Amino acid sequence: MKNEIIIAKVEAYIYKMFHSDATGHDYYHMKRVAKMAKYLAEQEHGDVLLCELAGWVHDVADDKLTKDPEKAIIELKLFLASISLSDDQINTIVEIISTVSFRKGQDPKSLAGKIVQDADRLDAIGAMGIARAFAYGGNKNRPIHSEDEQQKQHATIQHFDDKLLLIKDKIKTPTAKRIAIERHTYMEHFLSIFYNEWNSDAYY
Repeated sequence: MKNEIIIAKVEAYIYKMFHSDATGHDYYHMKRVAKMAKYLAEQEHGDVLLCELAGWVHDVADDKLTKDPEKAIIELKLFLASISLSDDQINTIVEIISTVSFRKGQDPKSLAGKIVQDADRLDAIGAMGIARAFAYGGNKNRPIHSEDEQQKQHATIQHFDDKLLLIKDKIKTPTAKRIAIERHTYMEHFLSIFYNEWNSDAYY
């Protein structure tokens, strides 16, 4: 089966699974990660097809998004086999997506794993990362920010200190590092404006 047909079938599989997501982990997130993984693979001399495919399916077994990650992996393997991927390709993709998560602190050993992890992390920072953070927080009924110390720990803005501002220094590949610096700077600028507007009484 031609690569273009394989990718189209995977895209349709992911669209069906994630098109109605409202947490920032929707079909368009998967698409951006897949396209970024492809670009990084081209720049870093990785396996372009496997990186793009793994980018598309990287969240299929995320326990934030599915109640049964093991079942999701089994179904993914069956689907990938049905579109003519080899056992080696399927096992590589499953290995790649098992090391993507920031929360689990996995450190991919393969170049492909580093590329897909970087692609996913890049989508968590910059303007898109800001939008996704607030989408996720709203979906989970979290406040934007709070001056109450207890509530503050669960506010979306706290997520920047807990995770998003740490990502730049955890990027693996040279190409992704260059992109991360620009996106990190944008987040710092946003936070400066955010706190200024939150704290300002100049208009009252």
